[in-house]
Amino acid sequence: MPLQRRCVRCLLLATLLLCAARAAAAQAPPADDGWQTDLDRHVLEQLTQVVDAGPLLVHVRPGGLPPEVLAADIAANRASFEELQGKLGLKYEGRIHVFLYRDDDDMRATTEGDADIAFSTGSRSIHQVHDFRGVHELTHVFALQFPGNADGAGPDLFLVEGLATAMAESDQGVPVHAWAAMYQRLGRLPELPALRADLMGAAPRGVHPYHVAASFVLYLVERFGIEAVKRWYENSTEAGLELGVTFPRLDRDWRRFLADLSVAPADAEHVTRRFARGKDPLPEAWRTAAGTRLFDGGPLVALRPEDPSRWTVADGVLVGSHDGPWSALEGTDPAGADVGLRVRFRLREGDAFKLMLNHGDGAVSEAIFAAWASYMTLRDGHESEEEVKLPAGVWCEAIFANVGGRGRMFLNGSPVLDLEGALPVQPGTVGIAVERGTVEVADITVFAP
Repeated sequence: MPLQRRCVRCLLLATLLLCAARAAAAQAPPADDGWQTDLDRHVLEQLTQVVDAGPLLVHVRPGGLPPEVLAADIAANRASFEELQGKLGLKYEGRIHVFLYRDDDDMRATTEGDADIAFSTGSRSIHQVHDFRGVHELTHVFALQFPGNADGAGPDLFLVEGLATAMAESDQGVPVHAWAAMYQRLGRLPELPALRADLMGAAPRGVHPYHVAASFVLYLVERFGIEAVKRWYENSTEAGLELGVTFPRLDRDWRRFLADLSVAPADAEHVTRRFARGKDPLPEAWRTAAGTRLFDGGPLVALRPEDPSRWTVADGVLVGSHDGPWSALEGTDPAGADVGLRVRFRLREGDAFKLMLNHGDGAVSEAIFAAWASYMTLRDGHESEEEVKLPAGVWCEAIFANVGGRGRMFLNGSPVLDLEGALPVQPGTVGIAVERGTVEVADITVFAP
């Protein structure tokens, strides 16, 4: 998935820069060709116009871009160069070659490859569609001048792409921390050890691994400073040595940071939409349907605990704790066959939490959110969603509804499972339960879907 294109610098400054560079453009660049890769040499046969832009040498097809467009592109790349020097605390030595293409098709045809938007090659070359904006590819080139990274061996791919995307700070206008926080709240944030071992293969569908790596690296920059992270970059297997904190502890700290992060509603909606493809979205009315509140912070009047010793109310929060199989809390009055249950909760620790509908006459409908997967019971078994895992320590809103036997299950506004004819059509009580863990519950509302 390409990173966001964004504009920088004003056109007036860009025009002045281009005018100043025209005299140098007429001359060939210095005869140092050690930077060239085979691809660079191939492309140089077509992108023969060279513009000297200070620390950048810009290669373009003669007449391929209008002068004012080329001026804006050069100015944007110069601005990104200066921005990155500040962010990395590094004065770049030498010059970087930037190859500009008219559009994606021109880039693919000229490079004879399937890459688009932007990529870096060798030690000093960046190829990009002319209107690309950002520091991602520049970061890859800059990182080769970190003192301990001069041999180009570099760290693992998680850290390589994590740092580059962290320096960009956002994608599609959404901050990288917001991406990661929403992945966590939607039960899709991958485990970091697996992601480090296989960056492009370990992430669930819909999760861009660059967002995850970037948020973690940016968290470390904000916590320890860029110089410490650069040292870790040069010795990426030794987080404890370079940062003074072990990687597993950093992982836990970062997840707690994400759990407490405030995400703008528009950003949350943008990320959530990625996971609604192919499934009906959460009906807007279900988010706020008044219904009947079975718990609102007060005494357990409308709820009956299976084991009263497992459930208590303190400071307006219902706490359920059990170190064995399910311990349930059910409504005292039955609801109709078509029924919805909305619960705001946090699994503080442990295995699983579930919502129940239609309990009676030997049947029950269950939506189970576990630390390893999510499930919905069927008439003769269950259906699972392996990629949605309940995040520990994160406040969530779960919605489970039965509409004419159709079971619909949501976590924080995102569809998890949607199954026709899965549930029994019968009135019964609703309820919740915890298994081998501790759950905190702030609200339980039953409503008519």
